[in-house]
Amino acid sequence: MKKSVFILAILTISFTSCKKEIKTQDVIPANDSVTVLSDDHNAMNSIDFQGTYKGSLPCADCEAIETTIALKADTYTKETIYKGKSKEVFKETGKYSWNKEGNTITLSASEIPNQYFVGENILFHLDANGRRIEGDLASKYQLEKVEISEPVVSVQKQEAKSKVALKNSKWRLIKLHGNSIVKSKDSKKEYGIIFATDGRFSAFAGCNSMAGSYELNEEASRIKFSKVVSTMMACQDMLTEQELAKVLEITDNYNFDGQMLKLNKGRMATIAEFEIIK
Repeated sequence: MKKSVFILAILTISFTSCKKEIKTQDVIPANDSVTVLSDDHNAMNSIDFQGTYKGSLPCADCEAIETTIALKADTYTKETIYKGKSKEVFKETGKYSWNKEGNTITLSASEIPNQYFVGENILFHLDANGRRIEGDLASKYQLEKVEISEPVVSVQKQEAKSKVALKNSKWRLIKLHGNSIVKSKDSKKEYGIIFATDGRFSAFAGCNSMAGSYELNEEASRIKFSKVVSTMMACQDMLTEQELAKVLEITDNYNFDGQMLKLNKGRMATIAEFEIIK
């Protein structure tokens, strides 16, 4: 009888031991069977994000905002057209920065909302708080990557363009608020503006000479005119001069390609256009 009890005890201990081993195998962490990505794996270093993205974003007072963003290593170019309102192309250039997670970029020269979540061949335009837009219009806040065939530009033309800088340049006034400017027959001077390298400028539009200072932020395409003074002559027609003076007062950004200069106020249509005087 004692021998039977002893054998039964051994069997019980063996069964309990096996049961514990089975339980131990059942609680293997799930991470052992799942590939976990490194914290360093993100859009910034794992996606071929450089390129050109296009899309039509919703607009409160126009049909749509046709938007094109070209991303390079750390700079961008953005072009917008307010469809149904104006054919004017608004262009800005600047640098962009990544958030700490490496999945969202902020365009330095753009007004808020200026953040985009970067996906594979797509940019998601975020709201003013940096959140993804949801609801029926969510799909409208996307820019898709496109293939762009770069136009062939001759080396001579490229070199000629690159030699033209806004500083130390002369510009002929050709339009104010979209209206063509015709120089007075009595005027011996060109209507336009001259930029000096020391941050000073001079301007003329038919009667008095204007002068002052300008501050330039070429990376963000920003410009500000200040300390403007003028001679005090009285002339028969001073309308163009007065309009140009107002333009210099309110201008805060510009478009410049080496041949044409456009002065703008915010996202409004171009308020003054000039052509290079060679």
